[in-house]
Amino acid sequence: MTVRKEFDDADNEQMTFDPSRITYIKPTGLEEAKKLGIVPKGIKLPKETMLYVLHAMDGSVLGFTDAWDSAYGAAVQNDMTPVSVH
Repeated sequence: MTVRKEFDDADNEQMTFDPSRITYIKPTGLEEAKKLGIVPKGIKLPKETMLYVLHAMDGSVLGFTDAWDSAYGAAVQNDMTPVSVH
């Protein structure tokens, strides 16, 4: 179900908020990344590797990167609203 709420911004232009466009960025360690299937078998990375995984609201993985800024940029470039999860 898609819920949209219309509201006025500071310039009184009507805007639409679509909660299905919210994504979250989750810092993810190597072991969890392997469990999610985003690190292919046979790829060796340092144990302290931190990935930043971009998730849809339903929890599905949309993408990942090695930097929070890159994950944020990918979300914005795809018309999503990123939020952080700790």
